[in-house]
Amino acid sequence: MNLKQLSHMLSLSQTTVSRALNGYPEVNEETRRRVMDAAKRHGYRPNPSARRLATGKSGMIGYVLPTGAAVDIDPHFVEFLSGLGDYARSHELDLVLSPADADDQETTYRRIVANRQVDAVYI
Repeated sequence: MNLKQLSHMLSLSQTTVSRALNGYPEVNEETRRRVMDAAKRHGYRPNPSARRLATGKSGMIGYVLPTGAAVDIDPHFVEFLSGLGDYARSHELDLVLSPADADDQETTYRRIVANRQVDAVYI
């Protein structure tokens, strides 16, 4: 079910439904409850592409993963990645790993930021 279908089903404008789902204070509490209940009952999930377009945010944190024969992975690296993943998840973000030659990580960082693939990078 998409936003248009949900708004049609509830006989509300798409703007009202969107604002109710996103917690805008000007939406009447009864309307918000009605929208939230219907969204849950009918399995409404926001379209991630539409959300990215509307907010200008990707919902992702980037980390450039050095690769190559000369790369020596620290034994605590898995713990580090796990912690980074926990942080991302707790903020409803996704963690994106981008492999890069160990000698040229900066180029990859610049590319993923310039292409707006991520909202932030961990350096």
